[in-house]
Amino acid sequence: MSRFDRMLRGKPPATAEESDQITVQKLAGMGADLSRPRQIVHFLELRSGLAVEDVRASLVRAGYDVTVEEPDDETTHSVVRAETVRVVSSTTVPAFRTWFERLAAEHGGDYEGWEASRTP
Repeated sequence: MSRFDRMLRGKPPATAEESDQITVQKLAGMGADLSRPRQIVHFLELRSGLAVEDVRASLVRAGYDVTVEEPDDETTHSVVRAETVRVVSSTTVPAFRTWFERLAAEHGGDYEGWEASRTP
């Protein structure tokens, strides 16, 4: 049974990388032309204001539009949202994940994943 079939049957992917590949396959299955750039949004969780500012600066230098949801009474972390337009494919997504996971880890945070628009 393929990973895509497991996702359709409601079984969660075994790894984040598997989830990424399933998402790419689902985009392609909906008719998305994966050779064309589209909006992609990445999400990171960070626990300190200094980390947020450092990450924000790194993301802006890399060409991302960045917004930050600050912690409130119910959360202890900030959510950093990084948006840009890039090609989303089975070859680009692993590189995105590696870069964002490293960036988050270097600042004591977590990379929560990404989403992309179906249309460019």
